[in-house]
Amino acid sequence: MSGMSLSYKNSGITSDSSYGEQEQDANSALLELDKGLRSQKPGEQCEAIVRFPKLFEKYPFPILINSASLKLADVFRTGTNFQRLNILKVMQQSQKHLDKILNVDEFLRRIFSVIHSNDPVARAITLRTMGSIASIISDRKNAHHSVINSLDSHDAVEVEAAIFVASCFADRSKQFATSVCQKLAEMIQGLATPVDMKLKLIPVFQHMHHDATTSARVRELCKEMLPNYPARDMVTVTLHTLSMLAAKSLIDIPQQVELLLVYLEKDPRRLVKITALQDLRLLVKRAPHMWTVQQIQCLCSFTMNTPLDGLRMGALLVLTSLSKTIALSTFNQIQGSALHHICSEFCYHINPSIASRATELLTDLALWTLKETSDDTLPIILEACTALEALVLVSAMSDDKKNKEALKVCLLSVVKLSEASSSAAEKFLNLLSSLLNSAPVSSALLLCDCLAAVSSYNNESLQSIFSEIQTTLKQATESGQHGFAVTLCTLVFQATAAYELPGDCQETIMALTNVTNHWQAYKVARQATRYGHHEVAAGIFKSLFVKVSSEQFLFWLTSLHEFCIGETSLRRVEDDIPTMMQCITQAAVHYHRGLSSLRAAGTPTHPLHFQCDFIKLRVQQLEACAHLLKACCSFRTNPPPAIAVNIAMTTGQEIQRCGRVVGQLQQCASEFENLHTSYGHLSQASFDADPVSLGSLQLLQHCCLIVSQALRVILQSKNSRGYLSDSLSWLSQKVPTHSWQLYEACQDILQDLQKTLEGTVSELPIAYQHMDFLERTVLSLIQVPLCFPRYFYQSLQATSIKLAISPQPRSVTEPVSITHDTHLTLKIEGVIQHGKHPGLFRKIHSIQLDVHSVMQTRGQALGDMKLSENPSNSMTQVTEPHNDYFSAHFLLTFPVPGIHTICIEAAVIDEQGNTWKTGPRSNLVVESYDEAYRIQQQYVRAQQRNIAHSSSTSSFVAQLSQTSS
Repeated sequence: MSGMSLSYKNSGITSDSSYGEQEQDANSALLELDKGLRSQKPGEQCEAIVRFPKLFEKYPFPILINSASLKLADVFRTGTNFQRLNILKVMQQSQKHLDKILNVDEFLRRIFSVIHSNDPVARAITLRTMGSIASIISDRKNAHHSVINSLDSHDAVEVEAAIFVASCFADRSKQFATSVCQKLAEMIQGLATPVDMKLKLIPVFQHMHHDATTSARVRELCKEMLPNYPARDMVTVTLHTLSMLAAKSLIDIPQQVELLLVYLEKDPRRLVKITALQDLRLLVKRAPHMWTVQQIQCLCSFTMNTPLDGLRMGALLVLTSLSKTIALSTFNQIQGSALHHICSEFCYHINPSIASRATELLTDLALWTLKETSDDTLPIILEACTALEALVLVSAMSDDKKNKEALKVCLLSVVKLSEASSSAAEKFLNLLSSLLNSAPVSSALLLCDCLAAVSSYNNESLQSIFSEIQTTLKQATESGQHGFAVTLCTLVFQATAAYELPGDCQETIMALTNVTNHWQAYKVARQATRYGHHEVAAGIFKSLFVKVSSEQFLFWLTSLHEFCIGETSLRRVEDDIPTMMQCITQAAVHYHRGLSSLRAAGTPTHPLHFQCDFIKLRVQQLEACAHLLKACCSFRTNPPPAIAVNIAMTTGQEIQRCGRVVGQLQQCASEFENLHTSYGHLSQASFDADPVSLGSLQLLQHCCLIVSQALRVILQSKNSRGYLSDSLSWLSQKVPTHSWQLYEACQDILQDLQKTLEGTVSELPIAYQHMDFLERTVLSLIQVPLCFPRYFYQSLQATSIKLAISPQPRSVTEPVSITHDTHLTLKIEGVIQHGKHPGLFRKIHSIQLDVHSVMQTRGQALGDMKLSENPSNSMTQVTEPHNDYFSAHFLLTFPVPGIHTICIEAAVIDEQGNTWKTGPRSNLVVESYDEAYRIQQQYVRAQQRNIAHSSSTSSFVAQLSQTSS
């Protein structure tokens, strides 16, 4: 492998296009596609049509989408059926952009004109297109009429299209659902309608949920059909339609559950039972609180008595879905009877799929019991642990698909139970580590992932099995199982997060990175930085310098190498001020070098804002520690002058008796307070960060807060001096492995401060014991290696906002002009863009738009105008996006003539009400002028020109007279 291509998500370096590629202007792109639409070649026309969805995604603003949609509708009216079919696909792919069409009437008129064609295929395509745009035309009467008429067509293609559009309209229009209900009922009950057509008509009823009357009418009709049409397909389709209708109307869910349980018990056909179980699981997700004890007992009875493993598996899936909801309170009432008997009976079933689901159910019951009692010695807890251990032992030894799926389900239960019970975690760690050598590679990878998850909050237990993991790592490296060995490296880093890696272990890891591919080596180095093993990571990053494929990747690796060298230099710190200052200085130098490379690694599409801000805060923290050490040295080497006593008496501040060190300590306290604020701003800007990364940022933030508060306490007078409360009480009891050292350091600082304040006896407010405490504080902080959060390398969730602001100036250098006595209507449109996993950690509920204006230069006005001293605007508006689009209007006044700058900033509000300062930020320059003053100036300039012209004319006449004489 001659080169390596690094691929990072949102926080790293990646690009959908080549670096430096210029984005095509929206109007130019639309003109190019319009040129293709007007081409005489059908191939070019179709190529232009299929490119419209990409255009909508790239420029998702109403003006462009409206114009493009009207062009497509015009082609739909005059084009061929193949072109219409392509336009239909465009509409289906652009569902979330349809509500941005402004001229809906004209758009529909052009498409609807084809419904009168003599070609049934053209009519069918038109109907399906109308169904695809039902979200914006669902209440149009002419569309309703054409759909109902098309249901009577003799062409099967047109009837199927009419059924499709009827389903789309019924889901969105109450009026259409009410009007078409009787028509559908007549067709289903009519003898002339074929059975296959009835099977397509029945699902339309699932959308009749707009009012209770129609819903009840449809439900009664479908229930009457069940005994009248006992064929298997009719029963399954009708049951599923009733389930979907109940899920949307909610009020009929208990009755539908009863109906499904009746068919589950009494109907002998396997497909009907499977449909009933699938619908029961659907209703569990919709309304688990509506299930009764009798219904759950009925399901348990079926699970016990059915002879088919497939049906038993389906019933267990329903029960496990219930066990993860509020229905657990209902489970608790029947825990000692049928439900618990199911768990005991099937946890050791010969079918691994059934055993895994039964064990999952038992684990959920155990977790509920543990939550209620907080006693992990209860029999049900021990029973769940035993069942999980047995199933892991059996499934991990096999490499077939069923056992692997069962192992995945079982390991998820292991992680959940380990998080709730530390004693269970120790048992599972010992079991999983003992299976690493004997299990197949595919199972061993799953076991490694589970070990990492279990030990993420239980590092001490992982340290007890470190020797076994190290041995397994060496064997995997020697046997060529590089993927498995890379996963084991994460466990090694986790186990040794609190201390330095042993030498032989470092040699094994370096040997692995030399023989594995470059991407795997990079992953090892990345994990090393996440757990504070920067010395190992520095060597790996350096070896990859010549293996990358672009200059940006080289800068990225160079920056990481410099950061690791800087952190490694802090490992050599000792308990004396000169050594600490030297180590901090060396680390700061390497960090500054790395920061320069990091800035060079950024691209326009991925500027690495979070990474740069995170590193800058680390540098500022090191500089603040250095300033604090200098203040301590100053106190020891430069005692307060004799005049300090008089200054203290004059100012009434006893602390001034200590001399210049007071100002130095106050400055240090301000620096740490600013760091606390900056970490908070960085957290607020990291909307896409995973919870663990946010927790790391918050811990760093509170660490700076503790130091600043400690300095403030020391700077208080002895009589008014208080104590710090537990500033880490906001944290949960469980701290991730990579943050545990910093958490303990913060706790030690709090305890050390309390002891220092209690044990210090001195005439001066600040004593040498306080300086010793501050030196120990700095030492404890810089001895903790910086663990890079996951968000530094990758973002599993990617969210960005695009803003379009109007009005816009004619050119970039010109401002927007407005008279001072009128208002400026500022329209802000925005589009939210997501990555592959939208809403993975948090979802956008609304967008907050802040608009501020500041006057840069004051202009001229008539003398009698009263000018405000501070002419500015400050407005905030919160808007909820629809289909990832939002817009807002602001009415701004500029009564004072001059140049004003409008600052627009967007912020995200999530579903919990938290505000995230994600941006973007935009500026708009506005020129406010006095029209009367301009007219007066124009009149004055015109007079001056006339005077100048008259003067020049008189002079010319005089010269001419002299010449004549």
